Amino acid sequence: MSDFLFELGIEEVPVSEIKNIMDQLKSKFISKLKEIPVEFKSIETASTNRRFMIYFSNIKEKADDTEEQVKGPSRAIAYDKDNQPTIALKKFIEANKIKQEDLFEIKTPKGLYIAFERKTEGEKTKDILSVMIPAILKEITFNKTMVWNSSRVPFVRPIKNLLALIDGQIIEFEFAGIKASNLTRGHSLLSENFIKVHSFKDYCEVLYKNFVIISEDERKKKIVDEIVEVEEEFNVHVRPDTKMLEDYIYNNEYPVLFSGQFDKEYLELPSEIISTFMINEKKLLPVLNKENKLINMFIGISNIPDENKHVVRGNERVIKATFEDAKFFWDNDRNDDFFALKDSLKNVMFHQGLGNFYEKTDRLNTLIEQLVKDTGNNELLEPLKEAAKICKNDLVTRMVREFPSLQGIMGGLYIKETGKQKEIWDAVYWHYEPKGFSDKKMESLGGALLSLADKIDNICGFLYKGIKLSSSKDPYGIRRDAAAIIKTLKDFKLDFDLFKIIEIGIKQFQDNYPESSDLSYNEIQKKTQHLFTSRIENVFKEYLHVRYDIVNSVMNRKEELPIYRIYLRAREISKILSTDNLKHLISLHKRLKNIIKDCDKCEVTAENLVEKEEKLLFEIFNQTKDRIESMIEKKEYTNACSEILEMKPVIDNFFEKVMVMAKEKELKDNRIALLQNLDKILSKIADFSLIVE
Repeated sequence: MSDFLFELGIEEVPVSEIKNIMDQLKSKFISKLKEIPVEFKSIETASTNRRFMIYFSNIKEKADDTEEQVKGPSRAIAYDKDNQPTIALKKFIEANKIKQEDLFEIKTPKGLYIAFERKTEGEKTKDILSVMIPAILKEITFNKTMVWNSSRVPFVRPIKNLLALIDGQIIEFEFAGIKASNLTRGHSLLSENFIKVHSFKDYCEVLYKNFVIISEDERKKKIVDEIVEVEEEFNVHVRPDTKMLEDYIYNNEYPVLFSGQFDKEYLELPSEIISTFMINEKKLLPVLNKENKLINMFIGISNIPDENKHVVRGNERVIKATFEDAKFFWDNDRNDDFFALKDSLKNVMFHQGLGNFYEKTDRLNTLIEQLVKDTGNNELLEPLKEAAKICKNDLVTRMVREFPSLQGIMGGLYIKETGKQKEIWDAVYWHYEPKGFSDKKMESLGGALLSLADKIDNICGFLYKGIKLSSSKDPYGIRRDAAAIIKTLKDFKLDFDLFKIIEIGIKQFQDNYPESSDLSYNEIQKKTQHLFTSRIENVFKEYLHVRYDIVNSVMNRKEELPIYRIYLRAREISKILSTDNLKHLISLHKRLKNIIKDCDKCEVTAENLVEKEEKLLFEIFNQTKDRIESMIEKKEYTNACSEILEMKPVIDNFFEKVMVMAKEKELKDNRIALLQNLDKILSKIADFSLIVE
């Protein structure tokens, strides 16, 4: 058994790309090795913005030997009447370089044939990898690519080195003009350019000596431990969110914490301005005291030790200059009539061919009316209509023009300063949230509804315009907005058919910008359905850990999109995953589907019920139907499933004693109609036939 080490050394990759690249590399290596097959014991991966490493332990030195049965001519053609080999058989023996004694007869549906066993020795793993690695690198997809040398091979960033070793020996290959070697790079600022490596153990030790902590977990622990030390030393709170921590982990191969201060006078600014600038613009963490109030301190993570305080002083200078500007913007923006800024939105384009932001606010107003009605929050109608009209005004303020990441937040703060009721400014403040499914739940129901309107308008507009999504590219954040909508509906338990509001969104663009798209409503609606179906599958699987077949089973009603109910149904079915109840529901639904498939819609007629078993099923179904549908309406899906299974003995008896496909058409249609009714009520929960046992 051997060890295989691969490292892709590269110029700085955006953090947003790293996980995707590492996942692709890992899955492609595993799938291709299993396909050959080449066995291995375990796999380790690690990545930073400058390198991607994969290590296979105890990988076999060669692929498994294979045996296959090669079929030749039929027995009748292979031998003449004297049982001597014909020319056809001789040619077969000659072409395959075998002997006549290697042959044997096999039985096939077409009769006896001549065959032999071919044994192929497995190829050496080293030779396999020399072809496999460049093929894998060529298959990786990115959001954006670049060409940087004469090879003209597109990649996410210029490749610096390709380290590939099996048992210390270089695996020879070339990709994008770079030859594989036994060289890696240490820290970009604190070590030599290239360092020789002989094994995985050597690789880890060499990198550590050259200021690279290869393990993500070790880098994370170092960062978190140093943050805790600061908290304990200064009696403060520092709360890095998941995204910030991820940035620190992947952008710093040797992370070191630093801390600094700014003038207390800037604490007079709203804390959102200070925090948002630090986090979004400078990747710094604000510091809170024990009362959870912002103090004039910050921390950050550097890629090098800051013994001479150059990094700290540089950040302090930038913060001072920025906060001075922010103070000027804050004071002057508040002197303007914020509500009068709406007319200026006519000069701010939303998207080419889709109008300006003034027109967008009118569309939001219409969407809000429907959302308030659908969700039963009528008390919020007037505040949210006013919020919709002015929610984009901050786009033309000095503060947001300088710091775009404050959009929405500043609108809420400026409206709050005017004394407007909380329901208005709070909705504006939150309406850009959430940014995706992994964000925290927002605190404002009004903000959630306005956020839904804003994101639905974005999606309808961009799909109406014909903007296409590829497997890796989403320049307008359409998939992100869809995931955020799913999260909002789940978090706030908003139960309505999303297609109704999407229909209004699409028609607003069709009515106002007919020249901007050749797509019909049905085409756009189909694109929207595909978008949300794929996003539901993605977030349910990745974040909620729901099996793909369960997701498919609850997405069975294509004419509606009640996302919150889909979530509840998936959750309830997941709870009974390993129970006999689910097994019975699966077998029942499969049996129903097999019988009624390709049948026209039929109606039950009581007069055509002749057998006692079908009469009993009809009677029991009618007695329980309303109760089951009431449970489904109340979202009591587990109880509804149990109630359906109460009928199982009666249904089984029906299948055993009654011939569904009777010769008489009236009897057959009546029995099919009975089963169609059972299928219909089951399908309101899920298509259980799609679930894999």
